[in-house]
Amino acid sequence: MKKQLIVFLTIFMSMVLIGLIIIQAFWISNAFKLKEKHFDQLVQKSLSEAVFDIQRNETMSIIFDGLEDSQSELPAENFHFDTIVNFKLDTGSGTYFSRDLKISHSAKNNSVRTDISVLPQQENNTAEWNPEMINKISKRGNYINQIVSQMFITPEFEKRVNPQLIKKFLNKSLIENGIHTHYEYAVFRSDKQLSFHSGGFEKTKYMKYYHVELFPDDFINNKSYMTIFFPNRANVIFRSLGFMSVSSSFLTLLLLFTFAFTLYIVFKQKRLSDMKGDFVNNMTHELKTPISTISLASQMLNDKSISSSDKNYDRIAGIIADESNRLGYQVERVLQMAKFDQGDLKLNFQEISAHEYIDSVISNFTLQVEAKEGMLIPSLHADDDKIFADPVHFTNVISNLLDNAVKYSREKPEIYIETMNRNEGLVISVRDNGIGISKANQRRVFDKFFRVPTGNVHSVKGFGLGLSYVKKIVEEHEGKIFVESELGTGTTFILIFSLKKQS
Repeated sequence: MKKQLIVFLTIFMSMVLIGLIIIQAFWISNAFKLKEKHFDQLVQKSLSEAVFDIQRNETMSIIFDGLEDSQSELPAENFHFDTIVNFKLDTGSGTYFSRDLKISHSAKNNSVRTDISVLPQQENNTAEWNPEMINKISKRGNYINQIVSQMFITPEFEKRVNPQLIKKFLNKSLIENGIHTHYEYAVFRSDKQLSFHSGGFEKTKYMKYYHVELFPDDFINNKSYMTIFFPNRANVIFRSLGFMSVSSSFLTLLLLFTFAFTLYIVFKQKRLSDMKGDFVNNMTHELKTPISTISLASQMLNDKSISSSDKNYDRIAGIIADESNRLGYQVERVLQMAKFDQGDLKLNFQEISAHEYIDSVISNFTLQVEAKEGMLIPSLHADDDKIFADPVHFTNVISNLLDNAVKYSREKPEIYIETMNRNEGLVISVRDNGIGISKANQRRVFDKFFRVPTGNVHSVKGFGLGLSYVKKIVEEHEGKIFVESELGTGTTFILIFSLKKQS
């Protein structure tokens, strides 16, 4: 698949996904606002009902207190009579306060009962207050006038409010309206001074507060009010959205994750495909060179126009042997990586002296470094160099690192190989003064088929398998490998092997 097509599909799918997320977020936001509005309405309704209950409780208390003082003076005749009395009072500002009371009297067998109830305001009764009618009900009608007059007197605020009753009526109205979450409340006097509050009440700008006026039907309205808030309001509203919103959000996040992971896989496969293409090209060149050299040497041996005395059989045989070994080495590297991928590579672990094998590798590379007028400087200072490792693959690891140091070096390479002991075990470092590796490429330097860009260094050959092989071998030995590098100053590879023997 072409890169342009992948980019186009990525942009198109991203736009579709972004549009879907925006629509989903808009829907959830609207649903949350509707639930929030509904919750606020239920709270205001509950507060209004609680205030109505508080005010009705106060009115009935006044009425029953008056009845207790006058009950013994009612006539003992057998009768029952109901009437509705409408009380009106001029407030002095051109408006009237109006209240309907239902008064029931009954007497039977020397037992007298009087009930007075306040009718709801919406029940508009046209009965007028008729004192003569009230006097017909009771010979001592003055007590009703006394009760009614007490309804128009505003007692002290602290005597009117009872924290236990307010909490009782609040609990009742909130539960009846389906609100079961925890709340905090406070009551304020008309001068906005706090009268009392619940234990967790506090004023903060992050809370949604609900206010309601207490005793709104007072003739002389002192504007006292009650405030309430819900600490878990947002959670309650979100939970009320139900399964659909939660599942919708979850599926949207899952889709987003799947899309991102798919993009990651696509681009990784594209990059791997490109690297494999480079690998095939490099492998073709790497294998063609020794094959061509061997072919030329064979032609020289078979060329009848050249006399036997002119043919340098030893030199031609050496060329064929070197190129054959080179060809075998390249093929072996590819086969080793294939075995790693298939999990078929078996390591022959044994206790070895790391210094001994490092010295042997150094001796093989000394001539190459000296040919470039460079230096290969060992500093093997580790007191304990005994590790449990596969000798062949350990040698290959050191060889790969030194080979890279030589290939990516400047005109006169300076390569340092050092060992030391730390708490982790044996530390081996290979440092060069080469072209260095950028920060971006350091994250990919151990990827299979990846080759560090060489800039003006055009003679670097390889498959991009060396460092990937090194990392796999080190990890198979339960070791660690790190790279430290800066462009233009060189690169250091650090290996850490455990000194403990494996069981």
